[in-house]
Amino acid sequence: MNKKKILVLNDGSSYENWGIKACIDGLKNILENTSNDFKIIGVPHRYMHKKYTWEPTIFNRKLFNDHSRITKRFLDEFHLLPKIADEFEYIAQLWLSGKGGEGAKSFINMMQDIDIIVFNAEGSTYRDNIGAIKGLFMLWFTKTKLKKKAYFLNGSVTLTLVDSTLPAMIKKVFSVIDGVAVREPYSYKNIFDFYPQLINIKMYPDSVFSLNVDNLLLKDKVKKLNFLDKDFFCFSLSMLPMDYRRSRSKSSLVYIINELKKIVPNAVLLAKDVEDQILKDVAKDTDSIFIGADFDYRDIMGILSKAKFLFSGRYHHLIFTTKVGCPCIPIASSSHKIHGFAELFKDIMPRPIDATDVWEESNNVIASAKSIIDNDDLKKVYIKRAKELELDSLGHGKLISE
Repeated sequence: MNKKKILVLNDGSSYENWGIKACIDGLKNILENTSNDFKIIGVPHRYMHKKYTWEPTIFNRKLFNDHSRITKRFLDEFHLLPKIADEFEYIAQLWLSGKGGEGAKSFINMMQDIDIIVFNAEGSTYRDNIGAIKGLFMLWFTKTKLKKKAYFLNGSVTLTLVDSTLPAMIKKVFSVIDGVAVREPYSYKNIFDFYPQLINIKMYPDSVFSLNVDNLLLKDKVKKLNFLDKDFFCFSLSMLPMDYRRSRSKSSLVYIINELKKIVPNAVLLAKDVEDQILKDVAKDTDSIFIGADFDYRDIMGILSKAKFLFSGRYHHLIFTTKVGCPCIPIASSSHKIHGFAELFKDIMPRPIDATDVWEESNNVIASAKSIIDNDDLKKVYIKRAKELELDSLGHGKLISE
């Protein structure tokens, strides 16, 4: 029997981010365990975020901003995309007539022998995020023009009345595709508040919860780290800016890490993404340990399994901690996804603190850290709740198989 081919948009397997890699591993795990009849084909994260057919770079960074006058005037768009919901039909006709850009042609060719398309929407769907709008349009185009099944899975959605071009797109797409599953309750409520008629929305926890860590093995590289047998906590940044780049040693970030070190003597700073490498400097200013990009996400899970707590605004880092029973203090992000995540651990996890107002929040952070240290049973509570969410996360696969 021929297997059903599933095209998964936004495959992060080759992208340099711990969370995205864990996320796609989790989603593939869910789909493969849902049915032996599925064959999964990934469309890379970079493809979904590619704006122009040619994007000159220097030192692995784009030479020109996507919105600069030079790029808009002289570079061809890889996928011509709608800017508002009213343009969907117009842009679709350009795609079908071969005038939608090289990316549109490649996508239509890809879809010829595909049965189901899935948008792994793990990057937050908010504002005019190119990856989100491209994924949404591809779902709608696949369903309405190519007559194939289409699903939005594993995402957070943030709708707002500020520059609100996204809400109508969400309504247009979610009204016609075969299934929608968001990963936390804030997104679920946000969509329903805007469009109560969208009754097909489901909520299943992030695919990372599906990963099995019962037999998590520490690699030799991790075993050789000289702080694992000491008391330490971990820290990683938020998507929101935090006070450090200007004020450095006088910043609220340096202050709070040093205050937390009075409770747990060693701090381990985690940074995979390019923009997070500034934590190397923070580590020097706070006499902390830096763990960087040469470790993979399972290494990070292994480190977190030994930590007293994690203080972080990275969505998937927080999931890692709960899977291995490490308590956490969440930091708010650039969307409501961290608040939604904390809601999944209501009465277990502290409320997210404001990344931009750490001076004001410092007493709350310190109090949360002390409360964690004083609660010996908290590790078991986190693992138990993460196990429940692991089972719930399988709903992403069941939605497709129904």
